[in-house]
Amino acid sequence: MAGSPYKDDTLVFIVEDDAQDGPDHVDAHRSTAYVVGPYVKQGAVVSNHYTTVNMLRTITDVAGIDHLGYFDATQGPMTEVFDLNQKTWSFTATPSGLLTGTKLPIPKVALRPLRQPTHDAKYWARKTKGMDFSSEDRLDARVYNRILWEGLMGSKPYPATRAGSSRVAASE
Repeated sequence: MAGSPYKDDTLVFIVEDDAQDGPDHVDAHRSTAYVVGPYVKQGAVVSNHYTTVNMLRTITDVAGIDHLGYFDATQGPMTEVFDLNQKTWSFTATPSGLLTGTKLPIPKVALRPLRQPTHDAKYWARKTKGMDFSSEDRLDARVYNRILWEGLMGSKPYPATRAGSSRVAASE
């Protein structure tokens, strides 16, 4: 991308499609987003609280098109990720080492070091036995969220409230 003839006027926005159970998930703050291109702060970690709607607002503003609706029109753009003095940029995508066991045509030299999974496939199969993954939204999200939390966070207590909310997670 940074070597493309379009690099001077192209922005790439990258966001997780569905932060497990949507933006109101008990731990929704875990999602990351990336903005790549000219006028983007290089090597910066911006810890402002942005949502997918903020990203949509930013994209429509940059593209110079009308807002999609009331929700994105009333949210602030992601101004903190930009630096109008930063026209030159570089970016190299580095695939996860977890992809080494796949059939994807990824150069092995480009892979990041492999982090060890918290549990093996047998653990996850046992914990999710009987769940229907044949299509989206066919499983009990509350139960699945608990399984994910326990499998990834160990003995760390499950949050009592949703991130950014005063609602009690157990009542959901």
